[in-house]
Amino acid sequence: MDEASLPYARATRRSSPSDGRVIAALCVASFLAALNFFGTAPFYPDIARDLDTTVPLVGQVTTMMILISAVVGLAAGPIADRYGYRLMLVIGVMAVAINLVGIGLSPSYYVMLGLSVCGGLADALVFGLPLAIAGIRFTGAAQKKAMGWTIGSLSSASIIGTPILTTVGSVTGWRGALVGAGAVTMLAAWFVYRSLPEDHRQSNVSLRIRDIAAAYLPVIHHRPTLRMYAAGALRAVTWIGFVTYLGAFLAEGLDLGTRQVGLVYMILGIGYAVGSVVSARVSIFSPRTVVAVSTLIGAIVTGVVLTVSIPSVSVPLVVFGSIAAAFAGLALATILVNESPAGTGTTMVLNGSVINLGSAVGALVGGILISAGGYTALGIGLPLFSVAAAILAIWPVHSRDAVQPTVA
Repeated sequence: MDEASLPYARATRRSSPSDGRVIAALCVASFLAALNFFGTAPFYPDIARDLDTTVPLVGQVTTMMILISAVVGLAAGPIADRYGYRLMLVIGVMAVAINLVGIGLSPSYYVMLGLSVCGGLADALVFGLPLAIAGIRFTGAAQKKAMGWTIGSLSSASIIGTPILTTVGSVTGWRGALVGAGAVTMLAAWFVYRSLPEDHRQSNVSLRIRDIAAAYLPVIHHRPTLRMYAAGALRAVTWIGFVTYLGAFLAEGLDLGTRQVGLVYMILGIGYAVGSVVSARVSIFSPRTVVAVSTLIGAIVTGVVLTVSIPSVSVPLVVFGSIAAAFAGLALATILVNESPAGTGTTMVLNGSVINLGSAVGALVGGILISAGGYTALGIGLPLFSVAAAILAIWPVHSRDAVQPTVA
């Protein structure tokens, strides 16, 4: 790809605004990507009661968002590569705002379900594009730092966002909390727009469906990148399957109270944030080795926590597992940004779609395993996906598969 056609040309990579402000904007966007999913979770019972539906049905709104995001993301990446990352990211943040405000004002469950289209669009853009921008604007250690902070900000929704929302909700109700969050998100969209470099757009060039399909041909023909995508999906099956049912396990398997379960999730988020920041400063092993080892650690943690069922063992291991997950996530993103033969936007948004699909499979497989053999079966079955992911991550890259690293 011609360097002058990139949304961020190398010649302007260090122009204003400052790198610190760019990283701040990427962190805000990642925080909102997580809030887009988790913001409504504490209010499920209240939403179900007020909209005359059930909690499981309310939860299906998130499932729809995941599936829509996975599909929309296939087009969003190539579009961002063509027309600019800043524009698409701002659109994504605005979609988060519309989703939150819309849910807060929803008169019925079906209106809320319809808003999953907006929520899915938001996730497709805001989950992957911050990493794409970090990958194209920065290089070397600065790139790892930017990506580490960006990934770490995903966990801040459970550490900061959820407590704030529930506190506001205790005064204004769930509608007031979500509408207020949406209003603040609109201000965040303005901050993101003002804080990111101007895109070098190709608005005079039309993008056809076959161009979108062609954007993925380099990935399809590059086996190392395909293996890393597969590793990311399999890792998501284990980790998201584990996190999805962790609360139920802590309550039913370890007899922890609601506040204690909430504390464990908060500590888990802190561990992920810390792991993201620390992993950006550590370069002892190759990224593929980090993905493989960290993924295996996650598999061991999942198995031990769900089969041993001892609080004094399980809780510290959960934190350790979250740190390992952060190391694996950053290393995987670093590999994709620097080795994928496709555009950076295409690469990272596709990564988000793949992870979403893996997450959906993890939630589904987890439910099947629990129904078949309880949490012990969950602890035995889920780690197998991570073992497969580790094998794919460490698979040797032959010289015939090597490509020159891309910056778009």
